[in-house]
Amino acid sequence: MGLFDRVLCDLPLPDGGPAAEFQTKSLRCALDLWRITSQGRLVDERGEDSGFHGVMRFYTGGVGEPWREYEAQFTEGALVALRGAAQARFDEDGFALPAHESKQ
Repeated sequence: MGLFDRVLCDLPLPDGGPAAEFQTKSLRCALDLWRITSQGRLVDERGEDSGFHGVMRFYTGGVGEPWREYEAQFTEGALVALRGAAQARFDEDGFALPAHESKQ
């Protein structure tokens, strides 16, 4: 299974999904607890600002629950975008994904 970190999000989710405790492998993977604050900052469980710069994917879902995945993009510690994974623009390493071609 592997280790992960836990994420709470104080902001409304893009799809209107309910608040939950999410998991991520985009950070330390040390079972730490992180929070995206209502001010758009990523803080640790002590409330210290991480200054995170990059893309964090976080997700939830399990037996009998729908899979929900989101992408949060931070620039110099400030949240600049929060998207559902279907609208994701970056891979887990922060590289831009190719645009999806529409099938006609």
